[in-house]
Amino acid sequence: MPNTWILVADAAKARLFELPRKGADPVEIACYAYPDGRTPGRHPLHGRLPRTQESNSPSRHAIEPKTSLRDKHAQRFADTLGAIVRQGRQEGRYDKLILVAPPRFLGVLHESLDQQTAACVVGEVRHELLALSPSELRTHLPA
Repeated sequence: MPNTWILVADAAKARLFELPRKGADPVEIACYAYPDGRTPGRHPLHGRLPRTQESNSPSRHAIEPKTSLRDKHAQRFADTLGAIVRQGRQEGRYDKLILVAPPRFLGVLHESLDQQTAACVVGEVRHELLALSPSELRTHLPA
């Protein structure tokens, strides 16, 4: 009988559910927290952009970082979650995967999935649903 995992996540927390059979309430099997996912989008010690000075001029310019600290933390957490669901797939613990996350984090999560795990994704919900109970979560899942 095929088993389904449901990963409900945002940039700082994730809950992993198992759906043992169709119509049943999901059962929470794991919970993950990443406190750095709630940090502001700048370096916590400085609070301002780094600066550079041109060698032939006394003027200084702010350097815009290529990736914000918040985005880096989100990518690290998504990579961790990607490794967890990849390991579950390799161990045969599920056949289908449903991802539930806010749109921005869902995109980051997709980037962290390998090709075989991404092929197991059968549904997505683009909303923040971490606080819902398992029975409330079931009402938001795709049929």
